[in-house]
Amino acid sequence: MEQDSTTDQPATISSAAELDFRRYEARLGVWKVVLGSFIVGLAGVLIPGAISFYTAYFENVRKETEIRLSQQAAHQQYIKDFFTTAINQDIELRIRFADYFANLSGPGQEQLWKNYLEDLQKLRDGNRKLINDLEKKLVDFKKMSPDQIDNAEFDRINRELAWANLEIGYAPTERSTVIASADSSPIGKKVRLYKETTDLVQRLASANGAFELGDLARFWNLYRKDLIGVESPQFARIMIAIGRRLESLGASNSPPDAELARLSEELASISRQELADVSQAAVQQQQQQQQQQQPIPQESQPQ
Repeated sequence: MEQDSTTDQPATISSAAELDFRRYEARLGVWKVVLGSFIVGLAGVLIPGAISFYTAYFENVRKETEIRLSQQAAHQQYIKDFFTTAINQDIELRIRFADYFANLSGPGQEQLWKNYLEDLQKLRDGNRKLINDLEKKLVDFKKMSPDQIDNAEFDRINRELAWANLEIGYAPTERSTVIASADSSPIGKKVRLYKETTDLVQRLASANGAFELGDLARFWNLYRKDLIGVESPQFARIMIAIGRRLESLGASNSPPDAELARLSEELASISRQELADVSQAAVQQQQQQQQQQQPIPQESQPQ
């Protein structure tokens, strides 16, 4: 009886171990099914969501890129359309142009326009100061007696003044093309003063004997005051030569000579040429204005 009991014990232990193993396998299978279903379900939710998210994200990036490129293209087109304005000689027009885009340009462009605007304003202010300084020097020159004037320095000042005026777009007074009918306008004033000066100089050059004191006084008044800012450098150069000749003749109590007559004719020639140029420019401007004011003919419509 003892031998049979000992023989059955290993078989019982083996059955219990196998049963535990089978139970473990069953639990493992259940967890496999549960976890597999969870993972598949979670992937089924997350993957389409992730795809939708990245699709929407890249679509937004594409649209933003298209908008930015469209803005840049529009900005470049504006610059192309207004290129003639951007390089216009009139600096005040360029400043208004830069100020407009500095306030209305899109992100990334406004600072460039602000820098451009600042440079233009500095250029204009610097040239304004230079013009004022050079004009003051010319006034000081005109206050000197003719024999004290340095012709080379006088020419240099006139050249620099012309360059400064051209750089910031200002038309020198003697080259204005403003159409005028009144003596108070630039051309009207110039025509009046040129005519008075040439007539006066011709009268001095053809005087018999001593010069008329009233004519001499008026000449020096024109020379030192009225013609400043109106006469061209060429006209001013002849006026200086005439002033020197008048002082020389006055110092020796000599009557008018051939040199004064020659200078008088040269002054009259310069006056005629300058006034002709100004008149031609004024006529051309008037014709352009009339053409712009004419209505554009409309094409006849078929009946």
